[in-house]
Amino acid sequence: MQVKFEFVSYDDTTKTFELDENIYSFELNEEQAQSYELFKDSDLHLYNWFKESESFTDWIKEEVYPDSMGKIIAICDIDDISYRRYYFFKITSADSHYEYFKKLFDIYHEEDWQDREEVGATIIENLVIKRKELFIELKENVPKDA
Repeated sequence: MQVKFEFVSYDDTTKTFELDENIYSFELNEEQAQSYELFKDSDLHLYNWFKESESFTDWIKEEVYPDSMGKIIAICDIDDISYRRYYFFKITSADSHYEYFKKLFDIYHEEDWQDREEVGATIIENLVIKRKELFIELKENVPKDA
């Protein structure tokens, strides 16, 4: 089974994300394909499963971004599942993004009196922490017995 990926790179000096507009294909073996099917309905579980997969991170280092040690990337899309809202959320983002993050971060929003900008600022504060969990830093493999 082939899974298509898009990535974003993170610039720590400017604290910004840049979309890599290339689409990369990663081949899953039968066992991985079964896990993929289990996790695909829970976007963050799927993301973390790939992020923790040694074969996946090795593929990124060897095939997608060779000679890029020290680069910080994140998964932008896995097939038709998008994580773009994590990297490009703005106060002016669509209501669906607000609803997604309010649920994810357990933010209560009283429609009658609380300003959308205030809620957006709270979401952005939470995203600063959440994004760091999504980062994949490309670094040399260290032997486990070292």
